[in-house]
Amino acid sequence: MINAKPGEPYEVVVVGAGPVGLSTALFLADRGVRVLVVDRRDSLSVTPRASTSQRTLELFRSVGLGASLDRMTWDGPRPLRTLVKDSAVGAVLHRAAPPEPYARRLDTCGPVGSRRVMTQYEVQRIALDELRRRGGQVRFGVELVDATADAEAVRARVTSVDTGRSGELVSRYLVGADGARSGVRKLFGMDMPAPRVAARLNTAFFRAELGRLLPESSTYACFVRNEHVQCTLFAKGAAGDRWSSHIIAYPGKPDRATPLTPERTLGLLRAAIGDDTLPIDLTACDAWEATFGTASAFRRGRVFLAGDAAHLQSSAGGLGMNTGIQDGHNLAWKLAAVLRGRAEAALLDSYEPERRIAAEASLALSYRMHDAYRAQQHPTELAADYLRGMMFYRYTSAAVLAEDDTEPDVLDDRATPGRRLPHRWLTDGDAGLSTLDLVGTDWTLLAGPRGTTWLEAGDDLRVRQVTTAMVDGDESVFTDLAGAEPDGALLVRPDGFVAWRSPRLPEDPGGAVRRALRTLCGHG
Repeated sequence: MINAKPGEPYEVVVVGAGPVGLSTALFLADRGVRVLVVDRRDSLSVTPRASTSQRTLELFRSVGLGASLDRMTWDGPRPLRTLVKDSAVGAVLHRAAPPEPYARRLDTCGPVGSRRVMTQYEVQRIALDELRRRGGQVRFGVELVDATADAEAVRARVTSVDTGRSGELVSRYLVGADGARSGVRKLFGMDMPAPRVAARLNTAFFRAELGRLLPESSTYACFVRNEHVQCTLFAKGAAGDRWSSHIIAYPGKPDRATPLTPERTLGLLRAAIGDDTLPIDLTACDAWEATFGTASAFRRGRVFLAGDAAHLQSSAGGLGMNTGIQDGHNLAWKLAAVLRGRAEAALLDSYEPERRIAAEASLALSYRMHDAYRAQQHPTELAADYLRGMMFYRYTSAAVLAEDDTEPDVLDDRATPGRRLPHRWLTDGDAGLSTLDLVGTDWTLLAGPRGTTWLEAGDDLRVRQVTTAMVDGDESVFTDLAGAEPDGALLVRPDGFVAWRSPRLPEDPGGAVRRALRTLCGHG
């Protein structure tokens, strides 16, 4: 039951069936990789903890899950719109929103609306169902107990939690997406030195018909401050009956992470709501430390870390799970390219430097958020940090042919090698078409309206042209987006990041593209 079929080892084994592990496996399976996920737990968590960012929904949309997102997501608050009240039913003490340029950037930066959201539970459910549909496998109740790696394979010893039976899994690569206490990280000596503790919190998950009492929750992230409690009240669904509350402070709160009794938790929630008659069904209340840390390495040979196993942060800023899912997306296309012989193994060397850049941006936002909460300030001045951490970081690695070292402003919406391809709505009959829809799960050459010659340049990659019809005859749509002439082109990686730009049509377009691809894929 545990062993792979003789002669047919799994290509990738992912340890951890949380949102990061399942998403990573889904992205691999979408590219035809034989993948197995193992998790010592016997089922998915049903607690709606973390929530998605625009980039996460964009990634799910890119693998054909737009219809599922339409069903599973709902409209929540726009990022960084905050409301402070003295209780859910009480007076408004303060409202805040990002400065208009940043708010506009959030609303226009992608094909998925800035208010669309779903929780960790929905992410896991969709990823699990789609992973299985695409041929991936998941084994719950299976624990990794040991692993070794050599130049050819990874051999993992696993044990059934129920029966104690052991077996061996053989794979080409292993991904540790097994959380903050990662066993994979420990087995392969990738420690996490000196994590920092920013806060000690209790988080309650509960059901209550609170939506009608706190209608602002659909448009603002709500904070409560009164003499009894300081906390958040975040809706976890469109119906207004599922909630979470980060309990930040209350009289007599210890300096260490201390569990609260159900009675004490309910008392604090009632103080936050301001209506003692409202029935509350408490699901859970966790005591935890908001801890920040980064692993000393994200890779050891054939073994990789993703999500909390690689970089640990709190929920402040809302990017922790999302940064981990982006880890998996970055890694999946690279593993698939190497496994299929489309790239040399050297391409995998770009995973750690690229994802370390993204993790540092995400962790910096989260830590600054905690500083703002402690000072009872409002984090709207962190709008640039949020945008950068969410998806507007810039990669520097051998998988990008950079033109200079200048770090673009997050409001700069032109293509830059190392950054995600900008979104623009294009004309395609009656259907909305994003520039991101022109790129797929392989390398894409995106040519300008006068770049028809580029269409003959790609034997080994997808070539798409932004035609004059797509931009209603206005070539400046492409030139503004690409930072190139109408006959120029952008080479976009399978993860949607720009890898190379040709500002204009060269004498030998095909040769230019082939040279760029050889370098980017590690062929020298």
